Amino acid sequence: MKTRPLFLRTAAPLVWLCATCPLSAQTSQPTTTSRPAANYSDPAFGFELNLPAGWDYDRTRFQQFKNSIGLLRGRGPEGRRGLQIIVFRSFPMKPFEDWIVDFGKASAELMSSARVEWETWKLPPRAGTILTYSTKLGAGTTRSLGLCVPFDANTVWVLIYSGQVFVDADAAEIRREFDDLAASLRVPYDPAAAERLAPAFERGKALLDQLHADAAKVPFDAAEHVYEMTVAGKSVGYLQRQIAHEEYVYSSPSAKKRYAKDGLRVRERAWRFLNDGTIWYTRVDLFSSFDGQSELIEHQQTQLPPADAQPPEVFSKTDAVIREADVLFSSYTTSHDRELPEPGKPISVGPVYLDLVWVRLLPVLLRGAGEELHALAVYNFESRALLSHTIQPLGEQKLPGYDGPAYAFEVREGFIGHASILHCDKSGALLRLEAGDVTLTLAARDEIERKFGRRRDEARARFQLPAE
Repeated sequence: MKTRPLFLRTAAPLVWLCATCPLSAQTSQPTTTSRPAANYSDPAFGFELNLPAGWDYDRTRFQQFKNSIGLLRGRGPEGRRGLQIIVFRSFPMKPFEDWIVDFGKASAELMSSARVEWETWKLPPRAGTILTYSTKLGAGTTRSLGLCVPFDANTVWVLIYSGQVFVDADAAEIRREFDDLAASLRVPYDPAAAERLAPAFERGKALLDQLHADAAKVPFDAAEHVYEMTVAGKSVGYLQRQIAHEEYVYSSPSAKKRYAKDGLRVRERAWRFLNDGTIWYTRVDLFSSFDGQSELIEHQQTQLPPADAQPPEVFSKTDAVIREADVLFSSYTTSHDRELPEPGKPISVGPVYLDLVWVRLLPVLLRGAGEELHALAVYNFESRALLSHTIQPLGEQKLPGYDGPAYAFEVREGFIGHASILHCDKSGALLRLEAGDVTLTLAARDEIERKFGRRRDEARARFQLPAE
């Protein structure tokens, strides 16, 4: 499977998706297959699938429909087959019965198909729909099948599989291949469990209402803190974080009228050093205005090659996000792009959206809220989409190596297999975060400098990176 360069998945640690065969009367059921396949999984959206082996795949995110995130595009040998995986997510979302009618019409229009055929499909306890379209292209026809499965009340998963049809046998073969793909879909989480989040989202909405009324008065620890990063128990780098009240100036220096807003700013810098000499540097800058109407996000990851790499190429990728009121715009670029791509289609964030600045301060916001589960929607760097974010206060717990009272929280983003555990002090400042095999632990600056300062400074000098 061909993919782009891999990076440290920092989002979870830092944040505390017409032929006329008589199908309408059929009910499709999953079958088995022996075709060569490659496993594909997406823990953020909670599914696995066996993809055709030997294809070219592109995991770059894309968007064709409102409230959607394209996860994967694939092309078969000689370009005669293609597939897409798309996830639609909205808080709240229309009932699936209404959603599928709208999507069927929009897809038929997009594919210039005069007819749409429908059939039901089941993956207990879920029931979905298969849509079939045909588009005339010259001497042949393109047959497209779309499997639409409601994963939960806020998420619909879509697989689109297309192929060229010149004789009847081609249509039958495309259908067999599609059925093989559909049969391999595995969704490990319980949709009823997702539906039970409704009261947690209500509590999240109440928390947001309180925040929007009092944002400028929320207390926080303004000191800069550094955290040692370990992976599977091995020290590999560090993260530094600082939160501050700040004015963000939107207007240019030459503008006739100055336009600025007061708000909260978060700066995070992370260094990770690999055994082979590769270094990963992550820079996160966040701003949220106190009036709740404006948000800015910049997330950049840079991969620095080992000293003996030939050529010594630096690769970086940047996500930039602007939100005004309910509308969020995101753009993505890499150092391999000649020009900055056009921003993705706007995302409506909905009534339970929480800025990433305030995600860092959730332990502070939950003071006095008891130990009930709260759920919100947040922007996720990896998927470039909104994911659910839940936080469960666990009360006061003893934290080894820390003398004062520590307060524990269980956090989960999307449907990642394991929840993360974070510990904070009485002011809400992070003391320790355990996210899978990655752990961040509050450390002394001089200890971090002793362990990583020389390698960091050498990397900055070698690649002319600014000191921050």
